[in-house]
Amino acid sequence: MRGIIIGVLVAALIIAIIVFLWPAIMAALGAGLGYWALRQWTIANSVGEKILYGVLIGVGAFIILTNLSGVITVAIVVALIYFLTRNKRKNTNPNTFDY
Repeated sequence: MRGIIIGVLVAALIIAIIVFLWPAIMAALGAGLGYWALRQWTIANSVGEKILYGVLIGVGAFIILTNLSGVITVAIVVALIYFLTRNKRKNTNPNTFDY
């Protein structure tokens, strides 16, 4: 089942990249900017820094909203990364001794 989901996501990713390449790049940049600004906002100490990072979060959100067709491609990439990294099979017996 996991292989089928990954196969469908890869096929959808190839189609989405062909159709939505530039909006996907811009949406990914906006998401990266917003995420970075949010992380910096949480550790900022002064009010001026919080205002600056808040404005950057808004700019990242506006970049994402202007490229909504690219959000589809970014969502497919995120889902593919999630299924490849988080959905690994766990060892049934944690007491096994591997050399």
